[in-house]
Amino acid sequence: MSLDSQVSRYADFNSKRIIRAKVPPDVGQAMVRAFFSNRPDGFFVDVGANDPFKDSQSYHLESLGWRGLLIEPLPGYCELLRKHRSGRVIQQACSSPENHGKTLPIRVAGVHSTLERQPIAIRAVAEDVIEIQVRTLDSILEDNQVSPGFELLSIDVEGHEMELFKGFSLSRWQPRLVLLEDHVINHQKHRHMVGAGYQLLLRTGLNSWYVHCSDTYSFSLGARLEFVRKYWLGLLTRQIRYRKSGE
Repeated sequence: MSLDSQVSRYADFNSKRIIRAKVPPDVGQAMVRAFFSNRPDGFFVDVGANDPFKDSQSYHLESLGWRGLLIEPLPGYCELLRKHRSGRVIQQACSSPENHGKTLPIRVAGVHSTLERQPIAIRAVAEDVIEIQVRTLDSILEDNQVSPGFELLSIDVEGHEMELFKGFSLSRWQPRLVLLEDHVINHQKHRHMVGAGYQLLLRTGLNSWYVHCSDTYSFSLGARLEFVRKYWLGLLTRQIRYRKSGE
């Protein structure tokens, strides 16, 4: 089955209709390109860019000709990003205004590295602790003269999202599509996005898709039930599993 056929099983972005809300990770990048009508240009902000290629939310767009910012705190990943990617690399972590300008410890666990006390990913173990520079996302976008309404914002900060949101104004920047990593062990991130005027569109792997509510979509009954199952019916089980992983 072609990628176009696979995409059409889950959504029709022309008619703004979501057919199935849970999308396999291997179709996720094709879904993003379809959302943007396979356009050869655009601007992305990739927060927690990590590896230049593996599981990257922006590399496939950069390969089409997109430009963007690659925000990553770990020196090793930044070196690889500068070597293999054309986007501008910002070697810093994003957090709250209270942490802006500080140097904070980050627990190094590969792609699961975090400013939190322990990695959010089950079975991830911190191998080291290093000091990194911290800024608000607002300040990074301002310093790099990013225009509001840019196309894609990807956020993968391993459990530090709520602190990042304190230093980032969605109402000001209004990215067209937000890919937000969410293990859904509570509703904090979802409520923040909804409160900022965004609606949940799809799930690809651990990533929740959000678009502004003015970008009106319709949802099949099956898609709505998938959201209910993920965000409400399965919540308690995930909370118990994560609680046990931290013991």
